[in-house]
Amino acid sequence: MAQLPSDSADKQVGQRIQMRRKELGMTAQHLAELVDISHQQLSRYERGTNKINVAHLVNIAVKLNTPISWFFIDCFSTFENDAQKQQDFAPVKDADLRSRLDNIWPRLTHEQRRILIMFLDKYTKQ
Repeated sequence: MAQLPSDSADKQVGQRIQMRRKELGMTAQHLAELVDISHQQLSRYERGTNKINVAHLVNIAVKLNTPISWFFIDCFSTFENDAQKQQDFAPVKDADLRSRLDNIWPRLTHEQRRILIMFLDKYTKQ
């Protein structure tokens, strides 16, 4: 298994926290309040400048409704294909998927929406 220096792991876990938080449309301030840490501390975690406390990571994973292992995918995957397959986490619940779509849809341009619908039409044809 490939190993990374701890600084790289801290940065990669922090980037994943930030990625998931933004994907959910959540501000850093709101997440910090949910996990009972300062906004500045969360920012340091997301930048990888501070090592994340395990209890805080568990709490963040719960608040972001994300398996904790998802935050480590980039740290331990030895095969590029495995990392690519696991890179995009999608919750299983339809309500969660709907919420993610509702967050993403308004940010899409008209052309992006059109292409997405065309893709879904083609994808669902048998």
